[in-house]
Amino acid sequence: MSPVQLIAYLGPAALISAGIAAFLWLGLRLPFGLRPRHALTLFLVCFFLTLTQYPLPDRAALDCSAGGVAPILRPFETFAHIQRMLAWEGNDPAAVTWRSWVGSKVLQAAVMNLLLCAAIGAAFAWQGKAGWRSALGLAVVLSGGAEMAQLTGLFGLYPCAFRTFEVDDLIFNIGGLMAGFTLLRWWQAA
Repeated sequence: MSPVQLIAYLGPAALISAGIAAFLWLGLRLPFGLRPRHALTLFLVCFFLTLTQYPLPDRAALDCSAGGVAPILRPFETFAHIQRMLAWEGNDPAAVTWRSWVGSKVLQAAVMNLLLCAAIGAAFAWQGKAGWRSALGLAVVLSGGAEMAQLTGLFGLYPCAFRTFEVDDLIFNIGGLMAGFTLLRWWQAA
C-alpha cells in the first residue's frame, strides 16, 4: 500500500472505531465506573477489531467455491517472507530498495499488528489495576476472537472465510500486546 492508500484505509476505520468506542464508553461509564482513560483502551480495541475485518466484502462478489481464503498455519511465515525478499534481492545493493520493504503487505501487516497491539497493551497497563495474567487473557481473547472471526467468515455471517487466518497474526498480536503492557509497567516503575 502506498502512504495515500494506507491513510484512505486507516482513516475510515479510525472514524468507525471512534464512534463505536464513544458509544460504548458513554453507555458503560456510569454502570461500570469507566473513566476517560478507559476511552483510549476502548478506542484501540475497537480500531483493532475494525482493522481485522474491514473492509467487509460484497456477498455477491465473494468466491466460496474453494472454501474461501485458505488459512496460513505455518508459524513465523513472516520471517520466511523476509528471507525470500532477501534472496530475491541477492547481493545487488541496487535491488535493495526501501519501497520493496515498505510496500510489502506481509511486513505492513506484521508491523501494524505489533504496534497497534503494543498500544492496546500500554493503554491496558495505564488502567493501573490489571496484572500480567489479565493482560495475557485480553491478548489471547482479543487476538483469538479476531482470527476466529476471519477463519469462520465473521462467525458465519458470510458463507466462507474472506480474510486470511494467520498463525503469525496470533503471535504478533499477543506478543505486541504483552510487550506494550510490560514496557509501560516497566516505565511506570522507573
